[in-house]
Amino acid sequence: MNDENSNESIDKKLIDALIMAQSQMTFASKTGTNPHFKSGYSPLEEVIDAVKSPLNDNGIFYLQKVHLVEGGMCVETEFHGWGNVLKAGKVFVPADKQTPQGYGSALTYAKRYSLITACGLPSEDDDGNEAEKVVAKKPIPKKAPAKKSPAPEKEEPKKELSEEERKNKADTFVEGFVKILNTFDTEPEVDSYIKANIKSVTAVEKYPDLNEKLTSAIDTKISSINEANKEN
Repeated sequence: MNDENSNESIDKKLIDALIMAQSQMTFASKTGTNPHFKSGYSPLEEVIDAVKSPLNDNGIFYLQKVHLVEGGMCVETEFHGWGNVLKAGKVFVPADKQTPQGYGSALTYAKRYSLITACGLPSEDDDGNEAEKVVAKKPIPKKAPAKKSPAPEKEEPKKELSEEERKNKADTFVEGFVKILNTFDTEPEVDSYIKANIKSVTAVEKYPDLNEKLTSAIDTKISSINEANKEN
């Protein structure tokens, strides 16, 4: 058998396994409640419960890669098994607030909808109102009559941050980094997140106390993931 036919055989095995897994999936329980629409929705843990066993029982491991993008979070679900990888495409969710909580919420939302879409689960929930608020277009103001532009003013040089301001900025980064770090379920997600923030992570090294806090959080998270994998 030549390499081409061998690859085709592997591809078919993964597809056949996915078909079998999908036939065993039912639906994710709607245990969450949306206070805005007074309706139920399926939280991330319920979606995972609905798809993990059918996938694993058929020799398939799913991985959700996190891509950091400006203004929100981007997640891509991949299926690994039978010597091949199938990618389901990226799902972007804007953060309703530019805060650790805002990005954490966007990450959970993106992971849930990426997995629902990749596995073909029904998505009859109405919890997307927050995302809709973010992407809703603001009214376009009417243009004022054109005026002659005044002579351009000279740009003032940017003010250099003091050492105290730099440390406060680093402290804020570490706090947000750790909160988002604790939402990950796999070591590849942690590695991807660190690489995406490597410039800021490196900058924290000049502050021993913050660097120790950041390093300890990363080590603790990886150890927790490894322990969970051993139990499974």
